Amino acid sequence: MFAKFINVQHSNHIAKQILQNGHLINRTVQSSSQSRTNLRVLKLLDDIQNQKYNQKNKKTKVKKSDTLKNVIEKKFNNNNNKTKNDDKKNSIAMETIAIRSCDNLAKMNNNYVDDDVNKSIDIFEELGLNNVDNLIENGAYNWRDMDEDYEIYEDAFMTKKNLLSFIHVCLYNDQLSEVHSFLMEFVDKFSNSLSSTDIATCCELLIKGMARKGSADNVHDLITFISDKLKLKPSIHSYECYLLALCKQINNVDNQDALNFIIEDMKRNGLNPDYLLQRPILNSKEVKMIRTFLMENGGHQKFHKFYHPRRYNNQLVEKLLQTEQKYYDPFEGIDLSRLDEYVEQQFNIEMNSMVKVEPIEARFHDSDQSKSETFYKELITKLENDWQQSLLISYQNYLKNLKQKHKRLSGIPFIHYMTILEPEIYVNVMLEEIRKCASFSEHYSPFSGQLFEALGRKVMQQYLLRSNMIDGTIDDFKECYKQYVKYTLDPEMICQYNPREYWQHLIENGYHYHFDETKYWPNNVLKEIGKDLYEIITSEAKFNSDILNMDELQPYSIQPVISFFYKKHETVKTKKEVRVNPLLIKIYEGAGSDIYFESERLPMLCPPVPWINVNFGGNLLVHNFLVRLPLYYPKHHLKRTPIQQLYPTFDSLNALSLCPWKINDRILDVAIDVFKNNGNIDLDIPVSLSYFGPLPRSSCEMSRKERAVIYYKRKLQKKEQAEMYSLWVDCLYKLSIGNSLRNKYFWFPINTDFRSRVYPIPPNFNHLGNDLSRALLLFGKGKPLGEKGLQWLKIHLINLTGLKKRCSVKERLEYADEIIDLIMDSADNPLNGQKWWMSSDEKWQTLACCIELTNALRSPDPHAYVSHMPIHQDGSCNGLQHYAALGRDILGANLPSEYPQDVYSDVAALVEAEIEKDSANGVEIANIVKGFITRKIVKQTVMTYVYGVTKYGAKLQVLKRLKEDSHFPESHKVTASVYISEKILFSIRKMFTQTRIIQEWLTDCAQIISTDYNSTVEWITPLGFPVIQSYYKNRRKNTPTILIPNVMKQKNAFPANFIHSLDSSHMMLTSLECHRHGMTFSSVHDCYWTHASEIDQMNYFCRKQFVALHSEPILDNLARFLRKKLELYDKNHKRFSAEYDELINQVVDRRIPKGEFELNSVMDSVYFFS
Repeated sequence: MFAKFINVQHSNHIAKQILQNGHLINRTVQSSSQSRTNLRVLKLLDDIQNQKYNQKNKKTKVKKSDTLKNVIEKKFNNNNNKTKNDDKKNSIAMETIAIRSCDNLAKMNNNYVDDDVNKSIDIFEELGLNNVDNLIENGAYNWRDMDEDYEIYEDAFMTKKNLLSFIHVCLYNDQLSEVHSFLMEFVDKFSNSLSSTDIATCCELLIKGMARKGSADNVHDLITFISDKLKLKPSIHSYECYLLALCKQINNVDNQDALNFIIEDMKRNGLNPDYLLQRPILNSKEVKMIRTFLMENGGHQKFHKFYHPRRYNNQLVEKLLQTEQKYYDPFEGIDLSRLDEYVEQQFNIEMNSMVKVEPIEARFHDSDQSKSETFYKELITKLENDWQQSLLISYQNYLKNLKQKHKRLSGIPFIHYMTILEPEIYVNVMLEEIRKCASFSEHYSPFSGQLFEALGRKVMQQYLLRSNMIDGTIDDFKECYKQYVKYTLDPEMICQYNPREYWQHLIENGYHYHFDETKYWPNNVLKEIGKDLYEIITSEAKFNSDILNMDELQPYSIQPVISFFYKKHETVKTKKEVRVNPLLIKIYEGAGSDIYFESERLPMLCPPVPWINVNFGGNLLVHNFLVRLPLYYPKHHLKRTPIQQLYPTFDSLNALSLCPWKINDRILDVAIDVFKNNGNIDLDIPVSLSYFGPLPRSSCEMSRKERAVIYYKRKLQKKEQAEMYSLWVDCLYKLSIGNSLRNKYFWFPINTDFRSRVYPIPPNFNHLGNDLSRALLLFGKGKPLGEKGLQWLKIHLINLTGLKKRCSVKERLEYADEIIDLIMDSADNPLNGQKWWMSSDEKWQTLACCIELTNALRSPDPHAYVSHMPIHQDGSCNGLQHYAALGRDILGANLPSEYPQDVYSDVAALVEAEIEKDSANGVEIANIVKGFITRKIVKQTVMTYVYGVTKYGAKLQVLKRLKEDSHFPESHKVTASVYISEKILFSIRKMFTQTRIIQEWLTDCAQIISTDYNSTVEWITPLGFPVIQSYYKNRRKNTPTILIPNVMKQKNAFPANFIHSLDSSHMMLTSLECHRHGMTFSSVHDCYWTHASEIDQMNYFCRKQFVALHSEPILDNLARFLRKKLELYDKNHKRFSAEYDELINQVVDRRIPKGEFELNSVMDSVYFFS
């Protein structure tokens, strides 16, 4: 956010650096000597007047709970004199936040406050209270979510999360009285570390647990505690739980009197009983029980039904609704007679959290011919049995020691997390971790913290599944999902509702599902669990290093299977890492052991759950979040976005994830054959270890220089082997997963990154993967080719080869007909024929297309052939197209033409011309690089220019291409890469002037925001998705610091991320229109896929939505959004002089001049997408 809430840490020194009571020096900016407007602002700290800090440091000791509180209360009350008529609840809530903030400040300052304390307190008023006050006035907040804006206060926020998860754990174990006593004691002792809102949230969770046990008296006491002690209004959910407690109580009570008391108490607290059970947090059985109770006791029976808002609040998407939803059967022609069976199988997979996949038979390391696979399997069985016993004994001893230590995290007893499940489950989790580590390379050593958290998450997942089973959450979800599956099989219902609307329809009509996110354990708990379990593994899981030679076992050769070590890194300090014993890897590989995956890492065997809010969608039981969150991403910011604003994103993701897939068996068979036979580098199939030969060895006869050369070669070969092993394992996973999905239909759950770019959630096997991954996938639904479809199949084949990039569509079709014999030979004999497909750019996809085209041509009627092949239409340098449309730049746009306009070749020609000039002027490096400038050399730099590639990055890209050219002089490659990259960037700027102007404006805005306003850059995409660049400077471990934006990353990434967000908006609009017209659609960012017979229609929609998108005043809207945010910040801070503020206005409000490009001409451009 622009108005970033500052985390006051350490001392008032930080506070003085940031605001110093709002007084800053008037600042001036030197005019730039460059022709373009390029405002570069000095950092604020350099402009602060030092004399304002040279006051005498009088330190006065104060009590945290008294004097400081009085000070902040006084200032708070003065600040609110203008709003005497504010609601009492809002005042109390804001007062609580202010007190907590000041208390935290006092703790950080060792209970001392100097003369600048009042200035520090002003920070809370300016950055917190006024903004919260405005939000409350606008109805955006209630006391239960207000505290999320203060996540920056890490201690308080983590305490709350720890406390909530601890309460859940105790409720699961039926430890109600213990957790109730603990909560009250915790509140008495540590009231300063939690706000009243946090305490009330914890009480409400405890109320829910008490209600399920029928403890009506305890529920009443807690509700009274919230209203009387905390001075807050209990929520309507508290009274729903109160009613549940009455339903379940054992003691005889006059239900009528109790019911009347609850209704009156609700009214007394300003709650309308008509809204009871509108959005309950209880399960469906409990809701039904309450309704029956109310009916039997003549209680309140008038309930307001909850309705989700249906319409979009986005004009771009509203236009789509003007067209009628066409008949759409996403599973037409698919045999789904076993779908119910696969649904149950998917539930079981996610219940177990891990899925076992049988690997294809292949070996990377040279196998010991004297040892059979059976030998290794028997050895593993024996080892795992021994480890299981020793781990169980060690874990039981660990629990005994843990009880004696009374270990706590953030004041919360830790032992409850380690006893929530049976010891055998913890042992099984540790065994699974050993198996997982056995798949690592001996050269791969991940950071221990990553593995600790992942292992702790596995334990939590087991707890969540059991907890959700007990409280009815999973049963309720199954009922909802069962109805949703029926909907996906009914084309008439699909015409009435999209997936999101139908799930909302289910909720509105009695189907109920609620999942409590506070069940999740905080990261500090997960890491602590993982650390303790890893320590048990390293101490107890051992074997004899001579175990492969059973006759020669030595007792002193016992080694751990996993160990820790410390390693220094360039970017970070010394890190603790995990190393796997190479012998363990060899044993498991020799046994051909099954591969274990977390359930969310594999495609689903049934349709994904539709996205209806930011934390509900995707997998069945595994929790997914809408956005793949980077570190420090303000998650609550996305949660607070109005739900309707995110409807276009939800609906696009749901349409994409509804597409069924199947495996291309022919491609899978050929790939497995190549992989088993030691791979093939030319086909991008990783080779085995034998390809490298033995490591070079030195001898005592060698000179020192010769030994150094041997050492370098050994090091280089080991590096290459490690990299190849990584690729080999990746390929093994792809082929094994593909093999396990033979003869099945499957789906990819999908979410986005922070820019709204779309990605499948399963990472190891999906259509965003490499050439082989894409070739292995076919649409589950097939469609007859038709006359146009057969032509598009041929064009797609030639496009994949890269042989006719600058030829017209007609010429590509003619070429396909000319080489039809080679195409059919490739399909019939891929490995033993003429192998024409191996000369293609995209070899495996070319082979898949050869097979599909051959099958079609040999069918009785090629036009009637049902094709499952995805046909691609790829954006032509899509980033430049967006810049060209934004600036109406004719050169950057792809105008109507008979032939494709290859921008890469055009740039290469410009670079060659510049080199010729330098050569004529006697520049030595120009003479060296002459003749080496090709389309391939410039392509990557041109592609990444629009995404903010730096000079250094461009140099590396060129250097990589030069290293691939064996004819280029080795001694000049580095120098030449610098020279060529500079010429490429110069040529691009020369060609695309509007692009450069827009990029510079975006960069200048980002620098102002991150430097002057000390904030991250944010914007809203044309489809309403809020984007936040959460790039911050590195923070020291265990050191509370202010999150300071990384200025360099903020400004360099803004142009690229902004274009990515536009690219994603275009794709989403296209997907929504295709779905509305009953088409199958998928995408890889700017590459759109559909059936061959529907390419023409998709091309029309693609162009239509591009024109619609860029007909919006995108840059003007962005400028207005940024200006509004800065004005809000200025209003609260008064940081700059009027003169300086005007300079900022001139930069942010700068109007980008438009070129003469006619946007509608995109509709006639054949090669805009091709």
